[in-house]
Amino acid sequence: MSAATEARQQEVAAMFARHGPLYRWWVVVTVMLGTVSAIMEATVVNVALPEIIRVFQVGHDQVQILSTGFLAATTASMLLATWAMQRFGLRRTYVVALLLLVMFSVLATLTDRFELLALCRIGQGSIAGLIQPLAMVAIIDVFPVHERGRAMGAYGLGIVLSPAVGPVAGGLLVDSFGWRAVFLVTVPLCLAAIALAPRFVVAGKPLPGAHKPPFDAIGFVLVVAALCAVLGGLAALIRAPAPGTAGLALGIALTVAFVVWERRTLHPLLDFRIFRETGFAPAVLVALAYGIGIYGSTYLAPIFAQIGAGFSAYEAGLMLLPGGAVLAIVLLLSGRLADRFPPNRVAMAGLACFSVSAILMGFSSRLTGFWLLALWVAIGRVGLGLIIPGLNAGALRLLPYGTEAAGSASINFFRQLGGALGVTLLALFLEARERQLDAVHGLQPMQEGFFMIAFVYCLALIPAWLMTSGRQSRSI
Repeated sequence: MSAATEARQQEVAAMFARHGPLYRWWVVVTVMLGTVSAIMEATVVNVALPEIIRVFQVGHDQVQILSTGFLAATTASMLLATWAMQRFGLRRTYVVALLLLVMFSVLATLTDRFELLALCRIGQGSIAGLIQPLAMVAIIDVFPVHERGRAMGAYGLGIVLSPAVGPVAGGLLVDSFGWRAVFLVTVPLCLAAIALAPRFVVAGKPLPGAHKPPFDAIGFVLVVAALCAVLGGLAALIRAPAPGTAGLALGIALTVAFVVWERRTLHPLLDFRIFRETGFAPAVLVALAYGIGIYGSTYLAPIFAQIGAGFSAYEAGLMLLPGGAVLAIVLLLSGRLADRFPPNRVAMAGLACFSVSAILMGFSSRLTGFWLLALWVAIGRVGLGLIIPGLNAGALRLLPYGTEAAGSASINFFRQLGGALGVTLLALFLEARERQLDAVHGLQPMQEGFFMIAFVYCLALIPAWLMTSGRQSRSI
């Protein structure tokens, strides 16, 4: 056992002596408040997008940066969590991250320029990506192996409900106080976590003179530059085709450079060696498609509900709430399915279910009622509830013992990347079709957007089928 691990265990033991056996559940509550805030920030702004489009006089190709910038920043900053914890300690990193999230949220409510609003969203995303991995470390510290499933279940229940509850609260605030109020939804949760963290989260400070793995600065710069160039190039394609194409080409070149560097460096941010394991590369493709679907549909559904179906922002958020509750219930049951049946088959069932939901949304019109739209969304959430355990369990079973952490990092990275790319491409498609049809508020482009999401999930059935090594399930 390393000196750092022994010191952390001693600190945890001291916390139990001070707070008693319920201490571990206080840790779950504390980190769940921060993680719910981080995840909720990814989707809560979507109900305010129609009003932001109207107020700032921007198109879909511009307003999408509020979602894609957040997701891209989250994707990159997830790779910083381990280094930051080793450098500054768990508690300090967590509290400072929450303070920064509050700061960016408040600044977003005060700005009168769209460019500054976009920068605030990117700042929020960079902090959200840092917070999520820290929470998992805090929980693992205080729960023994045989009790972590129960802890993760309670923690995960709050996580899956946050994208459903957030738009409802955000929609109510938008209708009552305007778009600025939507950025304040998570501030009370962050403040509560900041108040609890010094009491319940272990400091986890690095020992003096302890060896710290070097940070892959070159890899991080390359991945950030590649994300900015690709997403920026895509966003500029409609208004400025030549610069957009150049940016996209630069992004592809930087992506290649990132992959080459990560394969050669001794301490990579992403370990591409695990992609050699049979079935893991297809699992990554499924994660990419999963990100496209969940973030793309969460971006499109509130816009469709408000502009297409004529609902208020509150009603658009409320439309997602039953689906969130269904997702939570399905997640409580679907883990057993992934243990009993081949995980890739469970994931395939989820992909098919989500495809049906997207097709039903695509065939919806202004005459489709509120509860029918909510039902279509809920069917999709059943699919997501099957994909999550099927993908996670199936992907990690393909890897040799000791490489699960690298595999989990890869799955999470490509899921977030899929979300950023999916929202960007979907927004570009909406903008291009609306210009082509000369119908700024046309329903047809949004319907076609749902069909595109269904097509992506149907394609993902192919790599999901290949997401197996053919060997017997083993204990991980």
